[in-house]
Amino acid sequence: MKDLTRRGFVKFCSMVGAALAGAAAGKLGAQEGPAGNGGGFQAAGNPGGPGGPGGRAKKGPGIQSLYALCEVTGGGKKVYGIAVQYDVAINPASLALDTYSTSVFPAARGGPGMMGGAGMPQNTATPTPTTTAKARPVVAIYTNAEPALLSDRKSVAGMYVIAEFAHEPDLSAQSSDSDKVSLTQDKNVTTADGAVYAASSTVLDNASGRGNNSVIRSIDAWEQSHWWWDDSRSAWLEYSIYLPKSFLKPGGENKEYPLVVAITHSGTSYDGTCAQTLTDQCIASIWGLPEEQAEHECVVITPRYERTTMNDYWEHTYDLENTYKLIEFMLSNKWNFGNPNKEDRADKVLKIDAKRVYTTGWSMGAMSSIWMMAKHPKTFTAGLIIAGQQRPSDVVDLAKQNVLIITGTEDGKATPWNEKCVPVWEKAGGKVTRPAERLDASLIFPVDDQKKLTAQIDGYIGKGGNITFLTFDKVDHMGSARKFFYIKAARNWLFNQRKA
Repeated sequence: MKDLTRRGFVKFCSMVGAALAGAAAGKLGAQEGPAGNGGGFQAAGNPGGPGGPGGRAKKGPGIQSLYALCEVTGGGKKVYGIAVQYDVAINPASLALDTYSTSVFPAARGGPGMMGGAGMPQNTATPTPTTTAKARPVVAIYTNAEPALLSDRKSVAGMYVIAEFAHEPDLSAQSSDSDKVSLTQDKNVTTADGAVYAASSTVLDNASGRGNNSVIRSIDAWEQSHWWWDDSRSAWLEYSIYLPKSFLKPGGENKEYPLVVAITHSGTSYDGTCAQTLTDQCIASIWGLPEEQAEHECVVITPRYERTTMNDYWEHTYDLENTYKLIEFMLSNKWNFGNPNKEDRADKVLKIDAKRVYTTGWSMGAMSSIWMMAKHPKTFTAGLIIAGQQRPSDVVDLAKQNVLIITGTEDGKATPWNEKCVPVWEKAGGKVTRPAERLDASLIFPVDDQKKLTAQIDGYIGKGGNITFLTFDKVDHMGSARKFFYIKAARNWLFNQRKA
């Protein structure tokens, strides 16, 4: 990937995008509203109806369906457990770690999916028939009322048994998981009413007529396939939006929210989908995670483009100005949540706090963010720029804006081009903090132990520069997408910025 240009990267991604688009749309487009589980999970398939989330008729006593419990990470989609749906509630006392044998199918090499190391796709929605499932040990087992992991791993009354797997502390580690799983019930299971479901040697999987049944953490909270349009210009733009839970509650229309514009990379353009912008890397989805929203409640929008927005010649399409027009529309406080075809859609208008408008992105998304900030300097409060490059003469107006730039030493474009921008910004009156130290990317993981890294980053931010430019040692362009959005100090910095 070292010699692959962003333009070549776009062409490469477009070839694999179509297959992923169909698979992802089948899974994520099947339901549009919150699943109501409170934990940020979405079941792929048709929720509600007879027999549970799949909407299928009851099969008889015993196991009805399986669901792969997934999460979008920097390293790709990872399977963290299997939800076993029974026809009635299960007695958790009858469960043990060896109740089931569980396996995960690896993604077919070279199939469509999330971008992994060296630019090669590492995940696929449906493995090839020759792919062999690999055993995955269960580390926790409990019951739940929904097909979802529970953070405390304590049983809740329900018909779902959750067989949970170990979680890798390094969320940038490349995943080889598809979203297909298999399971056998090796031991007897007792229902809450005392009936015994006998052990069986039958191997079950989560394949269905609409693809593999899966649940992806946090994706259900996003509303996909919204359109911004401008009849006067015959222009439109497709986007997804994350709405804070408090907005969805009574009185939410009376509160003002920060806005984060998260722009993904060129691989989600062309034949990509709204689903792909949320599941290909964590660039957008991380801002809607329950734990992130608990600290920084905000509205998030992520556009879906039909082409790359900017190439290596800094030639850009009208999609960038359309993106800004969408932001202008959001700031007009006219976005109406009302939908006459959905009973849970109250007729309420979303309010955005104009003092807290942020943009972020990786690669093409970072370049797009920089361009919009430079062209519309009065709109944005701050920008978190991950591995984006720009021609210095085009971004002079960033000199007095709040920008945090993060790159890797092995990124042969983003790092040197931002270096060229530093004297331009300083000459234009900007105060730039550009330390000689190269930071250690191993300090990013595990994410709940970033004390040393936070102290380093906060130290540089504390120097008072409105532009801070940090570089991590031995990280290339693709690695920056997998790692840098997990830097808590960077995300905190973004939300700490306020307009006067």
